[in-house]
Amino acid sequence: MLRDVRFAFRMLRQNRAFAAVAILSLALGIGANTAIFTLIDTVILRSLPVQKPEQLVVLARYPEKPSTGFNYPDYVYLRDHNQSFAGLIASSGGGSPVAFRVPQEGANANSELVALTMVSGNYFEVLGVGSAVGRLFTPADNQTEGASPYAVLSHDFWQRRFAGNPNVLGRGITINGSPFTIIGVAQAGFTGTAVGNSPEVYVPIMMIRQVNRNVRQWNTRHYWWLTLLARLKPGFTLQAATPEMEVLCRQIDVNDPERRPAPAYDKDAEKRDRGTLLPGSGGYSGFRNQVQKPLTVLMVVVGLVLLIGCANVANLLLARAAARRKEIAIRLAVGAGRGRLIGQLVVETVVVSVLGGIAGLVFSWWGARILLNLMPRRVLPLAVDVTPDWRVLSFAFAVSLLTGLICGLLPAIAASRPNLVSALKNETAAAARHRFDVRRALVAGQVAISLLLLIGAGLFVRSLRNLETLNPGFLRENVLIVSLDPARSGYKGQRLRDYYDRLLDRVQAMPEVRAASLAEITPLAGSRWNGDVSFEGYQWKPKERPYVDLNVVSSRYFETLGIPLVLGRDFRAEDNPPFTPDPVDKPRGNEEPMPPPRPVAIVNETVAKHFYPNESPLGKRFTMGDKFKMENTFEIIGVVKDVKYFGIRAATESMIYLPNWRLGAESRTLCVRTAANPERLTTAIRREAGALDPTIPVIQTLTLAQQYDNNISQERIVTTLCGFFGVLALLLAAIGLYGVMAQSVSRRVREIGIRMALGAQRGEILRLILRETALVIAIGALIGLPAAIAATRLVASFLYGLTPQDPLSIAASTVVLIAITALAGYVPARRATKVDPMVALRYE
Repeated sequence: MLRDVRFAFRMLRQNRAFAAVAILSLALGIGANTAIFTLIDTVILRSLPVQKPEQLVVLARYPEKPSTGFNYPDYVYLRDHNQSFAGLIASSGGGSPVAFRVPQEGANANSELVALTMVSGNYFEVLGVGSAVGRLFTPADNQTEGASPYAVLSHDFWQRRFAGNPNVLGRGITINGSPFTIIGVAQAGFTGTAVGNSPEVYVPIMMIRQVNRNVRQWNTRHYWWLTLLARLKPGFTLQAATPEMEVLCRQIDVNDPERRPAPAYDKDAEKRDRGTLLPGSGGYSGFRNQVQKPLTVLMVVVGLVLLIGCANVANLLLARAAARRKEIAIRLAVGAGRGRLIGQLVVETVVVSVLGGIAGLVFSWWGARILLNLMPRRVLPLAVDVTPDWRVLSFAFAVSLLTGLICGLLPAIAASRPNLVSALKNETAAAARHRFDVRRALVAGQVAISLLLLIGAGLFVRSLRNLETLNPGFLRENVLIVSLDPARSGYKGQRLRDYYDRLLDRVQAMPEVRAASLAEITPLAGSRWNGDVSFEGYQWKPKERPYVDLNVVSSRYFETLGIPLVLGRDFRAEDNPPFTPDPVDKPRGNEEPMPPPRPVAIVNETVAKHFYPNESPLGKRFTMGDKFKMENTFEIIGVVKDVKYFGIRAATESMIYLPNWRLGAESRTLCVRTAANPERLTTAIRREAGALDPTIPVIQTLTLAQQYDNNISQERIVTTLCGFFGVLALLLAAIGLYGVMAQSVSRRVREIGIRMALGAQRGEILRLILRETALVIAIGALIGLPAAIAATRLVASFLYGLTPQDPLSIAASTVVLIAITALAGYVPARRATKVDPMVALRYE
């Protein structure tokens, strides 16, 4: 084996051009596979860095959304009544942005955004996570509301923010303006329990009002905000513990007859709201659900690209074997066995593939980071570690070995059976009698796979184009979205209103600003709020749920976002009620008694058509409240065009717009329409917000166009990468076809010379060679076309506005493939017409 490896390196040094092409072909294929596998390993396969992660399970009300569905009373009930869990923990998710500040650094020190997660007191204990410095939370830290203002830092944040200083213990900090004390640092490597999110600060759940001072009745069964994980007792399995979980969830529902029914936009929720357990070794993640399907599609695509690369290398090896016919014949003539010869040739190929795998690791490191850059913009950075671990290295090595065997075995077997007499005589013209040999079959396979990938890429491109050109009901150009939340820092009542009003006045005074407004929900932002509504003159049908989506906006909101007003008028300043203080913990929807000015609302066209199909909705009234217990009567004063708020693909829902402060003063998003590029105003708006209060950070700024693009990021990633790999596959197939036809021409020089000496014209020679090219392309297309039509059905869920059998995409991809591969075959065919008959006749 060692002799064969040394000989392989010696042969590669002597054939540098072959080595470079073969290694590069395999490096691209192996690198692409390793890059996708790196993300699959990180997001799907990798276990949490905790003790015995295989014992963890995720509790889920909705199996497809395990990160939502529980409130704090649910957690306490499940914790105290289960028999299957050694421990049950709760957390507020993967981390939400908060304003973090160290007062000791100076009175003028600005706040910074950090990711914070609120956890139960047994969080670290159940996970088996230790401390690097100080102590972690205990159950005693989560007993009394507001009594434990303690914070635990992640190890990475401690190193980055405090340079790993152990004297950080006991240091005072503020989170959203509330004081906390650092009591410890979690062990190195622990990044929380949510894949894609890495909390930097942990605080007890009982400190929720200090972290978010505008939260109201958080400790109720109507405030679902917690994720639950459990560690199974020894001897218990997920399947054995699931029935108990279902029983406990039914008991929770029985104990809560007022539990709010499923929202109108999720009519199947009750069927799925049964409670179940999911494997928890890898934690939970909405990000995982978002990328799992695209990564699966991309893994199949890059696998096909690797097959094309393997076919190319196999073709190179077959050509190289033809050049080494005499060497191989001499080895056989002097007594070498075929098995020994095949083994040596396979080792040479494996050496090439391993070198390609090493180069592919470099490509994968670069490619994985490109994939991360294609992910949608987030408030907090995506916390995904794509550093190769032992699984990634093992995968790359295994793929390299398998590739070497696939590429090398067939050429080695073919090379070990030469015609000894002709080979020893060095009769180069004796070969190539077969018009469709193994090499042409490999190229036909490449053409078939390339056609499949091109058709898939064409479908994705057209689907993405449909999404990009879709009219969402608003104008997304030149609009900046600015998110900030002073309510979390203690602003409330009239003080909060004044803050927003002053900020809005400052922004509207900027010369580049055309319009500015405030809104609770902006299109495609991912948030939703609905209420139960009774429309005058309309009786809800039995299968309809009396819930309609709501938004609270200021005047000029529709002008700012370019939403056309169809009927009536926009909101005015006098439509806003005066501020009335609220009692603490008053349920949402009851914050303010109705003021003397009449409550008004604007509805979208879906409301107008559904509830008032044959008359104008202007002047009509509706009431809303918590299950109609409180009658709030509103008059419709306007109708606006439908807007897609909850997904580009989602059907347009009924939407009611209320004046800015009609239902209480809470968080608002600033929307700004500008004359030119809105991103140029980012710094200026941050400066104005900081001038009002430097302790309130701007959470996020992005354009409405970027928010739109985030909503189709999954489709954009798949389209971009499938398009790239489709073009790469086509180029590899064209190179393979060119190589086969070029060698065929070089080995038929004498035949071509004789034909021309006997009177054959150049056009006839050209047609002779092109017929062989056309045969290979036709066979590949005939195989690839039905395979592509069948395979594209698997990606139908990614498509929008067209079917998987879209004729334009199939026809265009087929034409492009035929044109490129025909060009690859035409070049050597053209060269064949320039053969000098006298030179050809003296060829041997």
